[in-house]
Amino acid sequence: IGDKELVGDTSLKRMLYERMLCGMYNAAKLKAFKDLVESTDDRLIVFYNFNEELRQLETVCIEARKTHSVVNGSVKDLGAYERNDDSVTFIQYQAGAMGLNLQKANKIIYFTLPLSSELYEQSKKRIHRIGQENRCFYYQLICTGSIEEKILKTLEMRKDYTEKLFEKDDI
Repeated sequence: IGDKELVGDTSLKRMLYERMLCGMYNAAKLKAFKDLVESTDDRLIVFYNFNEELRQLETVCIEARKTHSVVNGSVKDLGAYERNDDSVTFIQYQAGAMGLNLQKANKIIYFTLPLSSELYEQSKKRIHRIGQENRCFYYQLICTGSIEEKILKTLEMRKDYTEKLFEKDDI
């Protein structure tokens, strides 16, 4: 991809690179995200995994003239979320899938999925809280026929996808 070569020489690397190909290296998914952002003036919560995904998603928001907040391992800035009804808040799973109260929003976009069932289930509860007055919507941007479909299926069974690493020929 460009000047990068992804070599999945172990099952863990292969899984990582397959996830990256579905996320940060996928122009169609980025376009779908842009369409969602531009289709509403509601607050949006966006869950992502990788720093490069965040960079690309922030670029979409800047081009769409949407203010945004970020919660990850380096930053916890909810300023735009608190101030603007049409803001976009980016949350890295490990930093914000648990413990945040984000009921001012009622829409979550899953740009990429986590491997942990607990993080996935907890992420849904960030907007589905006491004080939520609107119906909650969850958008999952999934690449057809990819590892993402397998991850989603596993998460829906309330299992961690990492368990698949220990099953033969199943990733």
